[in-house]
Amino acid sequence: MQNSRSRRDFLVKLTSAVGGGAALAASSGMVQAAPTTSPPETETKPDSPKKGYQHTEHVETYYRLADF
Repeated sequence: MQNSRSRRDFLVKLTSAVGGGAALAASSGMVQAAPTTSPPETETKPDSPKKGYQHTEHVETYYRLADF
């Protein structure tokens, strides 16, 4: 009976170790992330104010095609 118990304990520990190793191996690729680089900052010159309603050519086309 003692022999059966020690064999069972061994198999339980072996299964836990193999399962844990497989989980670690599977997740190790997800842990290593490549460093990100920030895009270069570019200066933009404001041509006109961008807030609020602006009546532009594409708005005029919409009004013409919307059949108001």
